[in-house]
Amino acid sequence: MSLGVNQAVENVLFRESVDKATHWGTHMARHIPDIEALVETGVPNDEQIDAINGIKELGDIFRFKLFTADGRLSLVSDDVSTAEYKGTSDVVDPEPERVARTGAAVVDVFDGTQKPNRPDLYAEAYVPLLDEAGQPLGVVEVYVDQTATARYFKDSFQTFGLMLMLFCGAIFILPSLAYYLQRMLAERSRKDAEFLARFDPLTGLMNRREFAVQAEAYVEQGNLSVACYLDLDHFKTINDTHGHAVGDAFLSHIASILQKNCRKEDLIARFGGDEFVIGFHRVSLEQAANRVRTILKSCAEQIDIDDASFAGTVSIGLAEIKPGSDVETILRNADTALYYAKSSGRNNFAIYGDEMGEELKERYKLESRIRQATEDRDFEIYFQPLVSSKDQQVTGHEALLRLSDGDGNFIPPAVFIPVAENLGLIDEIGAWTIHAAIQQVSKARHDKVLAINLSSIQFESGELVDTVRDALDAANFPAHQLELEITESLLLADSTFVEMQIDSLREMGVRIAMDDFGTGFSSLSYLWKYGFDRLKIDRSFVAALDENSERSREIIESVVMLGSRLKMKITAEGVETPEQSKFLSDLGCDTLQGYLYGRPAPLVAEDQHIEPVTSATLGKAG
Repeated sequence: MSLGVNQAVENVLFRESVDKATHWGTHMARHIPDIEALVETGVPNDEQIDAINGIKELGDIFRFKLFTADGRLSLVSDDVSTAEYKGTSDVVDPEPERVARTGAAVVDVFDGTQKPNRPDLYAEAYVPLLDEAGQPLGVVEVYVDQTATARYFKDSFQTFGLMLMLFCGAIFILPSLAYYLQRMLAERSRKDAEFLARFDPLTGLMNRREFAVQAEAYVEQGNLSVACYLDLDHFKTINDTHGHAVGDAFLSHIASILQKNCRKEDLIARFGGDEFVIGFHRVSLEQAANRVRTILKSCAEQIDIDDASFAGTVSIGLAEIKPGSDVETILRNADTALYYAKSSGRNNFAIYGDEMGEELKERYKLESRIRQATEDRDFEIYFQPLVSSKDQQVTGHEALLRLSDGDGNFIPPAVFIPVAENLGLIDEIGAWTIHAAIQQVSKARHDKVLAINLSSIQFESGELVDTVRDALDAANFPAHQLELEITESLLLADSTFVEMQIDSLREMGVRIAMDDFGTGFSSLSYLWKYGFDRLKIDRSFVAALDENSERSREIIESVVMLGSRLKMKITAEGVETPEQSKFLSDLGCDTLQGYLYGRPAPLVAEDQHIEPVTSATLGKAG
């Protein structure tokens, strides 16, 4: 009987592995965006990585490999966790090539008890990867954990087989039983596949396709009144900082908040990644806005997941549904409002209106200009002098990034820098600025300090220290003459990752300054913990000397005294009059910066004087 049971189990495992692999491969082809490109290149983008992480461990599937239609290895799912993508192999594997050519699946079952990171029993099934039209995209090798299935069938066969053998002989009954159980399991796999085709496996919400189907029916019946498009703010940072497991748990947390604030007749969907959509059933725009306010508040509350404690926010776009609207237009309007909410500062919502049209056109135009400038390195660096308060001599320069609008005018940094940050380009722009500024100052003069502002986002990739080191080495520029300016917003998260980078920069000899001191939280703990080399008094306090002189003097005196006690140098920004200069010098500020000493302009080699420029060139003042 044992031989018969083993053979029957093996037959069932073969058929069931093919079923599971085929259903999973179909689901994969439909849910990984632009999968044709992924198969050909073997290098996934962020959206594809999110999709892979969402499906690679569904059901009993624990691993997969992608092959091109001619049998070349393209991607191994293990690499998604390490981001070590090798691209498409030049070696043709005959197994997937044969499967792609014939369309017939190939399955092998293995004992994994002696293999690391393998189940006790698993199958490797090569199945064709087909698009929605049934055309071959490539081949996927699916690793199926069959330990529990084999145990289930073996126990079932032995139990039933023993009973049935007593009555009519196992030789006639076991194949029928195996067929029955296999059909039952296939039906379960089919239902699982149907669920995956309609719903998001992580949150249980409907997916994009299911939402479109149900929303279309709602619109036809006049039951859909407001659409809501929701996107998590800086979700990539949460994933990168705390890991994908915490990121997935946070997505599920957001889904539960949406469910709590919706009725059973409302439509809620996850569109993939960190995007959610709500279709409100027969509510007014005002009622929908009230619900959205509650959602915003709940999403922004502190949450503890595993060992991570953080607060995440969302941005939301609302669109009222007009009679005769189609689902595509409705979603586009809500998405436009979402975009508007994000560009207005995030952690808020916006309601779609025609007035958004012109503003969004200008926004798209600005984004296009920034992308093009980043690609062509079409930025300019202007320099504003830093002057010694003792003898009024130039001791260095602050590098200030400039971007022209193409019509001879400069776009203010306060306008284009936040947009560049949102586009994910600030890291590339910042690296170019560091290299270019150091090169220019190095060629012009070797004995001057160079100050460069940093965006907090430049610390996220972990490449900042290497960027600075490479730039210093390439220009043979002394590290102690470089001063990097950061703002308090970078320190609010109290990140060890940030602290390590600041320490590494200081170990290289680079000096660190806290910019705009006094305008944020100005926590003394930051000054004590990070030991800045310099504090820069914000220009608003200097300007206020002419308006509320007594109060401003008290604040500036306190900052200078604090810096002196902590052995930090003090720079005052925004100096525009001789009276301001004298007061700040007498008070103990060692460096002054402002229009009184020169406006930002291109660097003039071998000359400490910087020529004034027209008002059209003005961006950030000193």
